[in-house]
Amino acid sequence: MKNKRIVISCWLLTIGYMGIIFYLSSLEGTDLPSLPQYFDKVVHICIYIPLAFLCSFSFRKSGVKKNVFLLSFIITVFYGITDEIHQLYVPGREFAIGDILADSLGALLGSYLAFVASIKRDIDRRSL
Repeated sequence: MKNKRIVISCWLLTIGYMGIIFYLSSLEGTDLPSLPQYFDKVVHICIYIPLAFLCSFSFRKSGVKKNVFLLSFIITVFYGITDEIHQLYVPGREFAIGDILADSLGALLGSYLAFVASIKRDIDRRSL
């Protein structure tokens, strides 16, 4: 039963983080600070790294062993795309391919970091 609670907690954390992204995307363009040119892409990357990491972590805790990197990457990119579509309906916001590319880079980095962390954890466990 303890494992089930951990799995549920991990997914709730992941979904909660998605909710934070959705909330930030719901802010009207006039409510956002102005950023230097292209700095918003850095923000997108930094926001999507943890999402991919959380997805990967949640999949692993759920017992998924194969294609975790790919699953995490695809789900995170898909969420980024749906987030951009959502912004079409928010005043002062827009759909931007550049944002999707930045989200995808963040998804790639987050999935990679989670993959490396899982390999390190597996090596540490084997050396015990």
